[in-house]
Amino acid sequence: MMEKTCVHRILALFPNAIVRKLLLMLIFTLVFWLIFLASKDHTKFFLHLRNPITLKQWSIFKTFSQSETFQNPTVSPTEIELKIREILEKMDQLIPPRPFMHLNATTSAAHSVATILNPRDTYCRGDQLDVLLEVRDHVGRRKEYGGDFLKARMSSKGLKAGASGKVTDFNNGTYLLSFTLFWEGQVSLSILLMHPSEGASALWRARNQGYDRVIFTGWFVNGTSRVPSECGLTLNSSAELCQYLDARDQEAFYCVRPAHIPCEALTQMSTRNRDISYLSEEEWRLLHRSNVGIEMMKNFTSIKVLPCNTLQFFDHHGTGVFKTHVLLDVNRHILIQWRKHSHPFVTQQIFSLKDENYIPREIDQVAGDKDTAVVITIGQHFRPFPISVFIRRAINIKKAIERLLLRSPETKVILKTENTREVHQNAEMFSDFHGYVQNLILRDIFVDLNVGIIDAWDMTIAYFTNDVHPPDYVIADQIGIFLNYIC
Repeated sequence: MMEKTCVHRILALFPNAIVRKLLLMLIFTLVFWLIFLASKDHTKFFLHLRNPITLKQWSIFKTFSQSETFQNPTVSPTEIELKIREILEKMDQLIPPRPFMHLNATTSAAHSVATILNPRDTYCRGDQLDVLLEVRDHVGRRKEYGGDFLKARMSSKGLKAGASGKVTDFNNGTYLLSFTLFWEGQVSLSILLMHPSEGASALWRARNQGYDRVIFTGWFVNGTSRVPSECGLTLNSSAELCQYLDARDQEAFYCVRPAHIPCEALTQMSTRNRDISYLSEEEWRLLHRSNVGIEMMKNFTSIKVLPCNTLQFFDHHGTGVFKTHVLLDVNRHILIQWRKHSHPFVTQQIFSLKDENYIPREIDQVAGDKDTAVVITIGQHFRPFPISVFIRRAINIKKAIERLLLRSPETKVILKTENTREVHQNAEMFSDFHGYVQNLILRDIFVDLNVGIIDAWDMTIAYFTNDVHPPDYVIADQIGIFLNYIC
């Protein structure tokens, strides 16, 4: 009724019949146009009215038209969220909450007992050696649940060789550590208690509390000077925001817009850690350096491994800041390019954003053929943030790889897992427990995709490097595996 009254009042302003007919035609055309837009689900216009300022012409994120969305159907945000939720539920079951009452009730490396199963005087190269570990607390009581974060390793001092062991958690306070004896000679075994189950549970809970452990500072160009501004994966601010959005993959980054400066003027970024914790003082005691990485294989002599057969030892050979690096061999037609991943990239050094791009966007620009290999690695920079950030990025990378293999199935795609790092004082943000969880998630997401794996996690445990930037000889072996994939 109100709409009819409004139309009659408008028509009353135009007594001329012809003008009134033209006005009616204009009104009906406008109504028809609005209905047409609604039927085509043109929500983009309305989203712009209520969303933060979106950067439309920036080299980091390409702006896609609505027609492209229909021409290139992808997983909807709802499906991605469901996948993230499914993985989170799986990890919650793997790392259940463990009550932490007192340090004495947590796993003790000194009181736990490791036993070699079916011990022999000598072993053959290629044999499997199993160790049963029974964990106890600091007063000697047998623990009734699992969840301890362990690292198992065997090594040969003479050969300067090492290999990781497989850890099987029976979730009742016992573990099976399995070692494959790859080389002959004297071999030593090691089982390290990195975090008791209570510490792992606390880290998992704290991991997903918030995004504020890292401070991002964006630098906007203003004439000949630069203006700093607060940025982040999420921002709790009433100020006007610049939203740097990859709408298709639902990846977003935000900055507070400096006064009288456009969002397009963001050119550089720097980060630093914020002094914040979601752990209690008692939980921090579990993460003190003196309680991390404690040997559990006590008083074990080395075992002797004999050749016993004709098996050959296979040795991998090869070699391994922030700007794009290119190597070119014109004579042999070889081009190698390295680029860092996009947000969140965590470093105290200032780095450029002028040619920034998320990994899925970079993959989408690769034509692919039998002579192309793509190697991807993510991990360390995601540790301080809720795990959903890592899961979303991994899912989007998988979708980009699926698109690449659809148009060029002969392209070789290889995933490099993240490596272990030093036992950091800030274990809440950087513990290898977070890397372990991300490693499990990455394998789960890519389990049904035809990609190669460079298991840097396994290799750095084997070498016992404990360095966020592994030494050259470790990188050499990783590149050696890469060459075996492509040659």
